[in-house]
Amino acid sequence: MDSPTVLCRVLGPIVVEIDGVPAELGGPRSRRALSALSAADGAVVPDEYLIEQIWGDVPPGNVTSALRGIIWRLRAALGPQVGPRYLRRGAGGYALVIPGPLIDHRQLASRVAGAMRHLDDGHPSWAATDLAAAVALWRGEPWEELGPAPELIGIRAHLAELHDVAVEELQAARLALDDPAHAGPETARAIAALAEAVVATPYRERRWELLALALYRSGRQTEALAALRGIHERLIDDIGIEPRLSLRTLEHRILRQDPDLLLPAPVRAARQHNDR
Repeated sequence: MDSPTVLCRVLGPIVVEIDGVPAELGGPRSRRALSALSAADGAVVPDEYLIEQIWGDVPPGNVTSALRGIIWRLRAALGPQVGPRYLRRGAGGYALVIPGPLIDHRQLASRVAGAMRHLDDGHPSWAATDLAAAVALWRGEPWEELGPAPELIGIRAHLAELHDVAVEELQAARLALDDPAHAGPETARAIAALAEAVVATPYRERRWELLALALYRSGRQTEALAALRGIHERLIDDIGIEPRLSLRTLEHRILRQDPDLLLPAPVRAARQHNDR
């Protein structure tokens, strides 16, 4: 019998898919336990920490037996081929040892890294495929069941940044798929996505830069300039900083109708993170 295909999804409410079908993980306590185990990235999670995550400050009387019961139910939910294999007892705790490629936050990082290489190598269609897959993985706050969890602040911020980069560079790849002088359907898709993206995260300058470029290539110079001036004013009024150099340069180029803006260019030429 072939081993089942497993995917642990933690970018949002926790889900474990077995051969594409979500396992019945049970109630909030079981889900918090599995979330805490998955966040440990294969390391043994001490019983005491699991108990705290599951019951907070009010554990049941026979908490050791209660914890074993939750682990037993999780193993049963994952099935006889997956539960005992991946959910193991270690020294003083339990570990979820699902390999990295079978966890969605690892897939997110891998997809984005691969797409950046494709962009650098001049393969925007391959990059768009990887980036669209990366964006689709995101369903909400990673390890949602664990609440604020100070120990997860760093990794959550890192994953959110990867998601933001994927959203932006997907639109950059789409722009590269159209003839810059004759904006087509990919540019229209990029404009629609970027219009939503700048509302969702208004201080990320990369998405404003791409939106302005896409609008200009679509013959909407006035709207492109309005977008750039809008983020300029927002950054100064709200944060007290000037837009980065690439944004200011793009505004000047649009004003003088630089013909090079309608020529194919490396997808990431404008992606400068330290150009202030």
